[in-house]
Amino acid sequence: MSTRAGADDGAFWGDADDDVALHRYRTLVNTIDDGIYQLDTDGRFVAVNDIIVEATGYTRDELLGEHVSLVLGDDDVERIKREIASQIRASGEDDIATFDIVVRTADGDAIPYELRINLLVKDGEFRGSIGVARNRTEEQRRQESLASAVKSYDSITSIIDKADIGVCILDENCEITWADETIEQYFALDHERLVGRDNRTVIDETLKHRFADPDSFAETILSSYDDDRYVNRLECRVTGDGTDLEDRWLRYQSKLIESGEFAGGRVEFYYDITDQKRSEEDLEENREAFQSLVDAVEEYAIFRLDADGHVLTWNRGAQNLKGYDREEIVGEHFSTFYTDAGRAANVPERNLKRALETGSAEDEGWRVREDGTRFWANVTITPVRDDDGTHRGYLKVTRDMTDRWEREQELESELQRILGRISDAFYAVDDEFRFTHVNERAAELLQHSEEELLGEQLWDVFPDLRDLDVVWDAFHTALETQEPTSYELYYDTLDFRVEANLYPSETGISVYFRDVTERRERERELEESEQRYRTLAEHFPNGVVTLFDHDLEYTLVAGQGFDKIPVDPAEAEGEQFDDVWPEETSDTLEPALRAALEGEERTVELEYAGREWVLYTAPITDNRGDVFAGVSMAHDITERKEYQRRLEETIDRLEESNRRLEQFAYAASHDLQEPLRMVSSYLQLIESRYADELDEDGEEFLAFAVDGADRMRDMIDGLLAYSRVETQGDPLEPVDFDSVLESVLADLQLQIEETDAEIETDTLPRVKGDASQLRQVLQNLLSNALEYSGDEPPQVSVDAERRGREWVISVHDEGIGIDPDDQERVFEVFQRLHSREKYSGTGIGLALCQRIIERHGGEIWVDSESGAGATFSFVLPAADDFAE
Repeated sequence: MSTRAGADDGAFWGDADDDVALHRYRTLVNTIDDGIYQLDTDGRFVAVNDIIVEATGYTRDELLGEHVSLVLGDDDVERIKREIASQIRASGEDDIATFDIVVRTADGDAIPYELRINLLVKDGEFRGSIGVARNRTEEQRRQESLASAVKSYDSITSIIDKADIGVCILDENCEITWADETIEQYFALDHERLVGRDNRTVIDETLKHRFADPDSFAETILSSYDDDRYVNRLECRVTGDGTDLEDRWLRYQSKLIESGEFAGGRVEFYYDITDQKRSEEDLEENREAFQSLVDAVEEYAIFRLDADGHVLTWNRGAQNLKGYDREEIVGEHFSTFYTDAGRAANVPERNLKRALETGSAEDEGWRVREDGTRFWANVTITPVRDDDGTHRGYLKVTRDMTDRWEREQELESELQRILGRISDAFYAVDDEFRFTHVNERAAELLQHSEEELLGEQLWDVFPDLRDLDVVWDAFHTALETQEPTSYELYYDTLDFRVEANLYPSETGISVYFRDVTERRERERELEESEQRYRTLAEHFPNGVVTLFDHDLEYTLVAGQGFDKIPVDPAEAEGEQFDDVWPEETSDTLEPALRAALEGEERTVELEYAGREWVLYTAPITDNRGDVFAGVSMAHDITERKEYQRRLEETIDRLEESNRRLEQFAYAASHDLQEPLRMVSSYLQLIESRYADELDEDGEEFLAFAVDGADRMRDMIDGLLAYSRVETQGDPLEPVDFDSVLESVLADLQLQIEETDAEIETDTLPRVKGDASQLRQVLQNLLSNALEYSGDEPPQVSVDAERRGREWVISVHDEGIGIDPDDQERVFEVFQRLHSREKYSGTGIGLALCQRIIERHGGEIWVDSESGAGATFSFVLPAADDFAE
């Protein structure tokens, strides 16, 4: 009999006669771990080995003659029938079909198996099939256990990062399939009406106009859709000017959806980072915490590069992965890690350029360690910028993906026959331990071809095995007792951990073995992962972390927040949640916990033990997306709430105080006008009626009085203008500063001509402001530049420089200058640096300028040295970042 899998004319057991060969085949079939059976053309059992009998729970007699549907479901039977029919039609093919099936036992249990089927064909006629079945229960359990542990760890860290965020889910065509209520809060968009719309249209027509820099936001996001890439970090500001929106900072991030209903789409996150932007102290703490986290990560190489690609920082993971100590690599160019071919092709430079242009660059390829060995790396490079957008360098994250790459290569090249299809490597030796058969996987692991091994004695090919008692004893015990043996050890010669199962017969031993290095490593990683997320929970600062099952029983309870409440986490673990907390607290918690078990995230604020808390809950899912547990995280926000209350009270008091001061200044200035007008009027009467009767001293005294009254009027007018900056100003709108300058120069034309002044100007920008008040500022600064020019004709210039979303406008002169010790004082009300006899003025002009600029959200300052001229500069918001 031959098979379509390609039976070899040579006997498996060499030149043994048929009876001996048949006996050896039966011994092999009944001693290996896999179930083997034969079906006739109608799908009825013709033969089964002991494993099939043991696995199904039926006796051999109960199985023989029965249809295979006795132990398989209808769907599995139909799939197998279709494959057999397909192979019969494709008579020239040489395939072995593989299925994942569920075997139903006599006791009603369902057990997962991997099934490989080989057709029996003789003279072109289908005679039945042979199947090899392998139990996958243990493998499935390990995978689910590892996945669950990783998911639990990811969920804990995810809830920390995703508290209070806007989320939008897109399908593969960028159509919005879901958006949360936070999206509506952030952008004033009905999140339910967004569903079904193309997000490109939403961004272009509506969403981009919510941001301070709409074109940059839209270009970044839409280009990521066109290039099929994902944005790792984009910070942008939502402006509330002219709308009901709250002014806030958001960080945008998008990720691929790898599985589930929306696989191939993407999820977009909007994180509220307003507090981070407003608090430099919090920012520094976050940086230190982030650096501590980076330094503690051992699985990833995470380090900073400067703008030219030189290494600035080096974490523990980088040292473990690449082999360099911090001292020897910091300052070196990151192209050191690339292969010669990669450097020749300018891959490092291209990656930096792509990251700078697109916001992030991801790459995979070979990289080189310090000792010259190579590993397959997944690399992500992200530009680092200052708040004003200045590029400062890059963040580079590298992960060793060699194992995954090698597995992918193995899967692509896997073409084996029936023994080769078995995941174990297999070889057989005779009673003198000479190799009689070696499958492809065994040849690969043993690092010798089949031709090199056949006929050779095991101990001659691997002489050091003689000194390994566990191996020597396993082979000799199996042959002498005719009982299966096994062993597991790390074999230095072949550099992997081997798990071997030996099945003896009268004529030799069949050996199934496998490389379990990765499995043992995964088991170790599982243990480390479990310990890692427990350690993370136990050291969670200022809060409480719990994991709970569908019975609302706590499986993990930890966190430093327990120091503040009367609950022992060790006693709470394993208890029902309502046995741990008071009734009022339990009533508040239960809806949030049950929502997590139903796949939803919730946020709840509550009071407990005299403190205020915010609680986040989220589901934990397995690889299929099924929720198998929930996680909660509670933050103690007592101090933050108290601080917010005190801050709001202080702001209210300050605003009320400012209003009263403005009212007082206005009232005082206004009320002074009347007696001043009376004084001026009577002085004019004295001058007109009695001028001829006054002697020289009288005329001088009268002149002093008139001048004093005039100066008093100017001071009152200045004080009135100063008090009305906030209350009498026009709305801020786009202003052409060139037009403002042109108007001011026209008003100062007489003074310019009298002083023979030379004024140079650049093209000035459009800014956001009150045109009338900005005219006051520029006229005051130019008038001062002309007034304080010294003995030489004034040399004045006006220019502007862009700084992020603002313009810095400067007025330069070459006059008498200002001593550095006096530069703060010149902006105070009624402060003068010179006598009135030498320079006129009220001393309120620069104070008025400062108040106007502050109303515009900017600042004003002077750079000067005594006798070396002065430069007055002030900052105004750019009009192109102003949403009208």
